[in-house]
Amino acid sequence: MSNPDLPCNQFVELATDYLEGALSVEQRLVVERHLALCAPCGIYLDQMRAVITTSGRLREEDVPTVVMKTLVTAFRELHGDCA
Repeated sequence: MSNPDLPCNQFVELATDYLEGALSVEQRLVVERHLALCAPCGIYLDQMRAVITTSGRLREEDVPTVVMKTLVTAFRELHGDCA
């Protein structure tokens, strides 16, 4: 059961900042209160930590060329040619 002060969709928006330590003390406390009440969001946060850990070990040569091209194309379509 989620905290009505922070709906799950808002938690998801704050999760990255929470993991990066970029939230204010007040925001962090609201997120932690939500996590104490909402098991699914706790699982989501654990999954994000696992993705960050795993992707941090990934080297460019570990990514197949076709996958890299697909990712670069998708990024450019979303963000223009800034990459």
